Amino acid sequence: MAQEIVAAFARAGLPLRGALADMLDEHFSHHTERRGCGYTQATRYLAPLINTPRDPLAGTDLELFADWPRAETERLAARAMAAGWAQGWRCLDLPGAPLASLDDGPLLAELRTLRPRVDAVRATLVFEESLLFVDLLRDLLGGSERPAPVLPVMREKPAIGSCSQAEEYFLEIAQRRIRRGGAVNTVVDDDGRPLLLEKVGLGESHSALVVEPLRLGEVWIPPGALCALRYVDPLPPARRTRNGSCFSFRALAEVRFLRLTTLAVAPQARKRAFGPQLRAQLQANMLSPLTCTMEQLRCFAEEQLQ
Repeated sequence: MAQEIVAAFARAGLPLRGALADMLDEHFSHHTERRGCGYTQATRYLAPLINTPRDPLAGTDLELFADWPRAETERLAARAMAAGWAQGWRCLDLPGAPLASLDDGPLLAELRTLRPRVDAVRATLVFEESLLFVDLLRDLLGGSERPAPVLPVMREKPAIGSCSQAEEYFLEIAQRRIRRGGAVNTVVDDDGRPLLLEKVGLGESHSALVVEPLRLGEVWIPPGALCALRYVDPLPPARRTRNGSCFSFRALAEVRFLRLTTLAVAPQARKRAFGPQLRAQLQANMLSPLTCTMEQLRCFAEEQLQ
């Protein structure tokens, strides 16, 4: 049975690219120790697009859909920009789009209705994980208007990995268990509210969990996302906390979205969204993968600042 995202986009006449559909449909090839599960891999699939600034001329983001005419779209985008539409092929459904300057053909109609059709698909979805995924996809097409601190995007892929074992450390952190030699840094917004929890000396350093929404470029990143961090050099003075240091998000030179973790959805949704990966967490005796919540991690972050 097709995952609801795949089925909904197919019904809307916007079938997803085959590789992405296979991930969301949980093809067994994605059920490995490193990949975790198909849904996890699908969020990794979006990562290179999220971490690339939106280009009004490039049709790369549209390759999430099967057989989209990229070259024709890029030619139309160039004409739109020449007519004064800075967004290129994007957001042609908005008032002011230079429709009279563009060929009134089927591709223009497709682009004008693209965001409304994606919104209509979203309105049919039931599951939490589906909504999270489609929100990321929609932001790639037209940007997010939801308020959140905007952080600089890391375009180059770092040495920090995104393997499915990262949750092990954050599950322990939620229970106030920090392994010997490890530390947890807290990154805060301008009002001093925690945005990210960064683990240091716990597996790969400088990977962090989003605890409050943020934006990377024009994409809204939800709590429970895993990111890689790079700080400015020289690093500004930091305030000591119970288990590490506290930095302003303005000390971050770059942030890269890696994937959504199993903590991105409520406990009751995890078995459905991340089934094979969750089973692997249980078999590895990770701490409370069925019950741990983002609220526990937010409370931990707030305690660090007291």
